[in-house]
Amino acid sequence: MFLRSFINVNTIVSKTLFRNLSVANTSESSLTFGDSILILSLVLPSRQETCRFHLNLQTTTVGQLIDEIKLEDTGIEHVNIFDNKGQLLAKSYAIQSLLNFPFTIQLNKQRTFLFDPINKLQIRENLSRTNRTDGPLIEDTIGALYNALNIMRTYHKKYHELKVEANDLTGQLEPLEKVKDQIANICQRYISRCIWYGLAGMSFQVGILAELTWDVYSWDIVEPISYFIAFGTAMSFYAFHLMTRADFEYMTMTDRLFLRKFYSEARRQAFDISLYNRLKNRLFIVHTDLARLRAPLSLSLSVPPNPLKCKISGEELSPLDVYRARHRIAS
Repeated sequence: MFLRSFINVNTIVSKTLFRNLSVANTSESSLTFGDSILILSLVLPSRQETCRFHLNLQTTTVGQLIDEIKLEDTGIEHVNIFDNKGQLLAKSYAIQSLLNFPFTIQLNKQRTFLFDPINKLQIRENLSRTNRTDGPLIEDTIGALYNALNIMRTYHKKYHELKVEANDLTGQLEPLEKVKDQIANICQRYISRCIWYGLAGMSFQVGILAELTWDVYSWDIVEPISYFIAFGTAMSFYAFHLMTRADFEYMTMTDRLFLRKFYSEARRQAFDISLYNRLKNRLFIVHTDLARLRAPLSLSLSVPPNPLKCKISGEELSPLDVYRARHRIAS
């Protein structure tokens, strides 16, 4: 969790002495460490005020820090954090890993703040850690205990948010799916007609050549005509390959005809294909996240020695399903 507090000029000295921090100028950004809390001070561009973020080293990630900065200053649209090599850090990157190397924070791709590694700013904390035993630290134990006690509640909250988003996306896609199905049926009938028309054209061509060969002319006259027809057909196949970079096959040709007809019908019926694709992609991502939440291994949960099974169907139940069922009963 984040704790935010704006720095007041009159009380900055007393607070820094109490926390054993070294913040000299309130108009500059700084990074300090004390009492196992990482304190990040940033000058917000909209209000030109210094905001101090208290970061928990055990649970906070880069993504949570970015979201907190955007929440504090709505004028900030882009927040990027880079390491000492200039590589962009992922949102899942732990804040605790930032203690070992310099990093920069970029706001709106313009203002950039450079922070030194915390091991140069705080020596007392490092010395106290070296004098401890090799066993697990108290902060690590508390962090692991907090994670174990709150992990199911966090997953349940995330599961509820994803279910609400999935239902919302399904509701938005329902009218689009009906229009899409109608357009798809029109395109499928169009492809069927094109295939039958092609067969009819080839049959008519064979009939004409047979008529010219046996009734009107002889094979000596019709042979060059048939040669040019066959060579022209081969040239059309070659031109198709040059324009599409694909082989002239039945599935390739039908797919191209389907897409051309689909886009033309979509423009005629004012069907937004880009919106439909965005909603479908987002729904797929949400369903994938829901499937991951139901898997104990993906959640880093221990598998029970005796898996819980449903008394009615006999299927195994995931810990998240058991937690959700107990939560509904308790509420």
